[in-house]
Amino acid sequence: HGEPRLLRAIALNGLADTELLRLAASAEKFSEHPLGRAIVDAAEQRHISVRDPARFDALPGLGVSARTADGRSLLVGRPQLLAERGLEGGIEQALVDHPAEGTTVVAVALDDRPVGLLLLEDELRPEALPTVQRLQQLDLRTVLITGDQHATARRIAGQVGIDEVHAEVRPQDKARLVTELQRQGHKVAFVGDGINDGPALAAADVGVAMGLTGTDLALESAQIALLSDDLTKLPHLLGLSKRAMRAIRQNLAFSLGVLAIAVVLTIVGILRPVSGALLHELSSIPVIANSARLIGVRSRRAA
Repeated sequence: HGEPRLLRAIALNGLADTELLRLAASAEKFSEHPLGRAIVDAAEQRHISVRDPARFDALPGLGVSARTADGRSLLVGRPQLLAERGLEGGIEQALVDHPAEGTTVVAVALDDRPVGLLLLEDELRPEALPTVQRLQQLDLRTVLITGDQHATARRIAGQVGIDEVHAEVRPQDKARLVTELQRQGHKVAFVGDGINDGPALAAADVGVAMGLTGTDLALESAQIALLSDDLTKLPHLLGLSKRAMRAIRQNLAFSLGVLAIAVVLTIVGILRPVSGALLHELSSIPVIANSARLIGVRSRRAA
């Protein structure tokens, strides 16, 4: 849905749940990632005071690193972020004690010590299933490429009928997967809204950014920005583009055909040059009329 919500805060090492959420929200205060925004929103909904971090660094595909106003270091992100820095102590056991199947797990470390987990869930957009079904009816291959954990990705993919899933993918690897599909001869359209989608949006043949929830990087990297977050516009967009290409081919064939006939008739003396020029100008009327049919498609859709 693009709007995750906090399900549970699991504090470790004697830290209170409220303090855990306050620290995580402080680190994520300037984040553009949906998970970061969800953590900050959860703290504000609980009336927890969230201070601005003294330093903030986004770690694409992993999380964020921050420093509090009183000089304490914070890491907030996927458990892999802490594991890569040798800080996973207690995290694995906490996941065993508190199963998080189907949720997104965010780990928090304070001063190089794990202090808790945040479990978040993202509800499926109501229009997601019919949109994917319509795309598949158009004989299009649908692939889910996400930075979410495997369990979450499989749950979402299963709900919308997507069989091919790539989970826990970093931003540069999203772009690599797009490039691999292109090497296989596919034309790739990539739809995304997050800061981690920027490289893939730029690498795709067509990048589509969701306009309302999209980050600045996603909007700048994409060729198309949807002015709303209605996923049902995607099949319509593809259908409209196919109609446009069909109209272009028809217009070219008609124009070249008329031009060829006019040239031949002029050469054999049946048509005078002035009449040929007039015929050429008149032939643009059917071309314009054929192209104008696309406006009707758009108007009916808007209605």
